[in-house]
Amino acid sequence: MTTHLAYRQAARVAAIGLALGLLTGCLSTSNQAPTTAAPVTPSPPKAGYASVHIGRPFGSNTSVFALPIEVDGKALMSLPPGKYTTVELPPGPHSVGSPNEYWTRVISGIPHPAEFVVEAGKSYYLLPKAWGEDAGYRYTMVGSAVVPERDSINHSTFSVRIAAATEAPPAEFRQLSYTKTQ
Repeated sequence: MTTHLAYRQAARVAAIGLALGLLTGCLSTSNQAPTTAAPVTPSPPKAGYASVHIGRPFGSNTSVFALPIEVDGKALMSLPPGKYTTVELPPGPHSVGSPNEYWTRVISGIPHPAEFVVEAGKSYYLLPKAWGEDAGYRYTMVGSAVVPERDSINHSTFSVRIAAATEAPPAEFRQLSYTKTQ
C-alpha cells in the first residue's frame, strides 16, 4: 500500500470518528449563550516591528483540528479554526507555515511555508490557501456498483495581504476571535 493511500485511509477514519462525535454532540443541549467573534481591531506594532496576523476562518477546506503554526521554522502555537493570533516581527525575510509532519498533512495537505519580507510599521494578514495536484478519479467496487471518488494530492500554505498598520483587516478576519500565542 502506498504512503498516499495510507494517509487517505487514516484521514477517512478520523473523519468518520469526528462525524460520529459531532452527531453525538448535536443530541446534547447547552445552557451557554451563543458567542460571536469580537471584531478585529488592529493595534499598531511596537516601533521597528510589523504585526503579522495569522487566521483560520471556517470553510470547506478547514479542518476542525488545531493546526500547528511555525514562524521562521520555530513552533509558535496550534491554531484552532475560527481563531487568529498576532505576532510582531522585525523587518526582513520571514516564513510562516506548518511543520511537514504526518498529522499536518492529514489536516491540511502537504504544507508549504509562506515566505515574505516584512517592513516595519505595516500589518500582514495571513489566511490559509489550499490547492490540489494530479487530480483524477479512483474507482471502488461496492457490490456490483462502481463508485467514483475524486482523488488528488492536497497542498496548503498561507496567502499574505499587506496593509497599513491602522487599515481595516480583510473581511475574513471579522468572523474570527483572537487567541494568544502560547
